[in-house]
Amino acid sequence: MMTLHSRVTCTLFLLACAHMGVAAETLSVNGKLKAGMEYQSNVNISELEQASGESDTATVLEGEINAAWQVSDNFRLDSGYSINDKRYRNASAYDSRLQLAFIDVSYAFDNLKLGSSVYLAQADLDGSDFLALNQFSVYAMHNLSDSWFIRPSVVYADKDFAQFESRDASNKSANIDSFWFFQQGQRFISLGATYEDEDTLDKAFSYRAKSMNIRLSNQFDLWHVVQKIQLGMKLTQRDYALAIDDNKRNDIHQHIDAKWELNINSTFALLTSVEYGDYQSILTSADYDETRAGLMLQASF
Repeated sequence: MMTLHSRVTCTLFLLACAHMGVAAETLSVNGKLKAGMEYQSNVNISELEQASGESDTATVLEGEINAAWQVSDNFRLDSGYSINDKRYRNASAYDSRLQLAFIDVSYAFDNLKLGSSVYLAQADLDGSDFLALNQFSVYAMHNLSDSWFIRPSVVYADKDFAQFESRDASNKSANIDSFWFFQQGQRFISLGATYEDEDTLDKAFSYRAKSMNIRLSNQFDLWHVVQKIQLGMKLTQRDYALAIDDNKRNDIHQHIDAKWELNINSTFALLTSVEYGDYQSILTSADYDETRAGLMLQASF
């Protein structure tokens, strides 16, 4: 199950990249529809640190719509809604539906853009309410050069679990991301660092974490077909507030992924992905690894 946190982070990353491009027209609307399959070697609910130990294949349906309004030369408004529905062949107890809506307001100065965003997310598990997330952030986008951007931000998030109240939490984080663009934006490198403090109702789940991430992206033409390849890696260390049997809990999360986008034409694209996650912990339920592989057909409009 893809976490709400990772989906929000992905949306923030795409929005940040969009802000570095050419200014949008007065009003623009675009959307995407995706359908495909995903193989998972260890079906799990990462928000609960619960892994089944079994592999399965799921059908995935996803849709999103986004709108950008360039109110003036300096003032911009972005908003969007997305839904992801995943149904497993055998592990129906892990079937999920993730919905996300956001609004982002920004104002640009000469070499600086200030902005704020609100994200509302809802996750259902096996047909029932599972998790709601409300997130608010403020950020600044600095143009250090024509191709180098830096984006510090602070984020506050509130997590509300429908059936696991002990995990209800408030999460505060400070982030800094840097982007380098090459060849008119066809290639870029991003580096990021995050410090977060999550305070849960049951202190056994409270933690402080430090993480670093890197992503490489290359868009190119091969045999007159536009393609994009992305490679990403993230490393996180979580220090939990409470020990387990007098042993301090320091979890290590490692995640790597590779994505390939093949544009069949201006509307349709084939998306493939491979991901590997390694989650190390002295807590047995939180100590596992997984591999995912996905194949999706995307239609853009």
